[in-house]
Amino acid sequence: MIRSYLKTFQQLNDPKILKALLFATLLTIGAIILALVFGATILDAIMNHFSDTLESWLGKGETWFYGIAQFLGGSLTLVLCYFLFAGIHGAFVGIFIDDILDSIQQRHFPETPWNKAPSVLTSCFFSMRILLLTLGLNIIASPLLVLGWFIPPLGLSLQVILNGYILGKEYGQIVEFRIPKNSSSSQTPKYFLNGILASLLWIVPFLNFLAPILLAGSVLHTRMENKTG
Repeated sequence: MIRSYLKTFQQLNDPKILKALLFATLLTIGAIILALVFGATILDAIMNHFSDTLESWLGKGETWFYGIAQFLGGSLTLVLCYFLFAGIHGAFVGIFIDDILDSIQQRHFPETPWNKAPSVLTSCFFSMRILLLTLGLNIIASPLLVLGWFIPPLGLSLQVILNGYILGKEYGQIVEFRIPKNSSSSQTPKYFLNGILASLLWIVPFLNFLAPILLAGSVLHTRMENKTG
């Protein structure tokens, strides 16, 4: 598995991969900025709605309370974006993942049967499913995640395992979509460990932007080696 990550890393200078990485990163940053603006707008609307009540309770202290509430609201939104970053970035990369898979297949497995890329609508569906699964499962697990962060190894481990499972499973299905059924091996490999390593990379600043690219390549290399092995 480590070898499959290294092979993908060595191919990061491929123009198609760089293009996919650039667009996915810009979309992710844009989504985070929109989330921050949306969160600030909602908080501002709530504070304005209760402005008269707060002024009667706090008097001149309302301004201080307002500033503290804005800071805490912005911080909470940033924390949520951090927790969900892997799924958001992974979903946006999913829109362009076929360019990544095609580049790797053409370089390393040119003689292997290969299905055409799905439609843009299908790629968007895959991406939306990754995003919704990430949001849904993280929300369901949020009480354990929050509790776990008071015991540092537990919170981090739960986050890595959860996102690793989702991303390994979903990226595996995307790769399977490109492999003709009659050329598949009798047993499809599992990509849980591939997802775990990618989830760990998503924690590391700057390296986290490369994580979905490396995961996609790792899953494809793992699948092809299993098929030919």
